[in-house]
Amino acid sequence: MVSNTIVAVDGVGLNKGDAILLDEVSFTLERGKFHALLGPNGAGKSSLMRLLYRADRASRGRIVIDDREISAWPRRDYAAMAGALVQEAVTLSGLSLIEVVRLGLLPLRLGGAEVERRAEEALAIVGLLARAGEDATHLSGGEQQRLFFAQVLALDPEIYLLDEPHNHLDLHYQYVLLEAVKARGKAVLASFHDLTLAARFCDSAVLLDHGRVVAQGALTKVLTPERIAEVYRIDAWFEDGAVRIAGAL
Repeated sequence: MVSNTIVAVDGVGLNKGDAILLDEVSFTLERGKFHALLGPNGAGKSSLMRLLYRADRASRGRIVIDDREISAWPRRDYAAMAGALVQEAVTLSGLSLIEVVRLGLLPLRLGGAEVERRAEEALAIVGLLARAGEDATHLSGGEQQRLFFAQVLALDPEIYLLDEPHNHLDLHYQYVLLEAVKARGKAVLASFHDLTLAARFCDSAVLLDHGRVVAQGALTKVLTPERIAEVYRIDAWFEDGAVRIAGAL
């Protein structure tokens, strides 16, 4: 029987010099579920994401992906398994939009016709197909974010790792692109500052504060008024599938 758990993080810590960025972090992600990674600035969300897309290595603890230690995955196989939307600056000089999307498909070893089909379909979803042949360096910040969404949607990995996916996007594309990811039915871990957006899309949440997990599970259990007040310093509550915010404390 195939386990429903696709990612297991067990006692993970990350040190940078004397700073402890993550401490005893443990949680699991289920196949087919959209999971939110929540917490204020400095909580450790991006540090955790960097471990999961293998830009960093944990100082301690274990990360298991589909029953295999994360470090045991061959680079190309892992790139096909876990697709990431990251915050690091990427150089796009000399590449057209469709070339950027094609590059993201290299781990799959697809034939040329399938590469073109996937790339064009993804560019259409993000509203950039008409500009497929343009130089990607001419894109605005929001357009670049849409292009990177196209890259991961074309790949359609088993695990989507989305680090602040709403960055630089207007409201229309925040909803269009997150709906497109959710419709794929894969495991998703997406970090959010916007609790309302997280509540709209996510089945469950992991809440970080000061590098530690303070709550995990269903949003109704994680986003209690007391915990929101403690972690975010706002007066808010979860009601009817949405976060209601009265104001700052």
